[in-house]
Amino acid sequence: MPAWATSAWATNAWAGTAWAGESEPDTTPDSFSFTDQSGVDVSAEITSAAVTITGIDAAADITVTGGTYSINGAAFTADAGTVDNGDEVRARHTSSASYLTAVNTVVTIGGISDTFTSQTGPDASVSEPRGFGWLATRLGIGT
Repeated sequence: MPAWATSAWATNAWAGTAWAGESEPDTTPDSFSFTDQSGVDVSAEITSAAVTITGIDAAADITVTGGTYSINGAAFTADAGTVDNGDEVRARHTSSASYLTAVNTVVTIGGISDTFTSQTGPDASVSEPRGFGWLATRLGIGT
């Protein structure tokens, strides 16, 4: 058998990929990262900044846990869908009803995930913690 008949080219040619010039579609995007938000209001609708999806050459599956997502400004949804290269994706959720508490939304695209987190701020109706001067006065020290 000639050497060319056992080469990688010949093996792929007989498998069909070289003849058609095909390769497997790339649906695994480059990593993406949502910018987390802190000090948000309690029980508020919080929307992330957009991330642009890159590194794919075919539609990639998108899913969300703990919130919703939007592609290119379309309506937010929790349903599974697909994204294309260059699409802009935003995540959204309702912040916690408690102060100083985080809420997470996980968006997964083509097997790559990132978590969008928002954390509520402190209760503005509660004054700052009292310092040593207040404690000293209460204990009768230095008065």
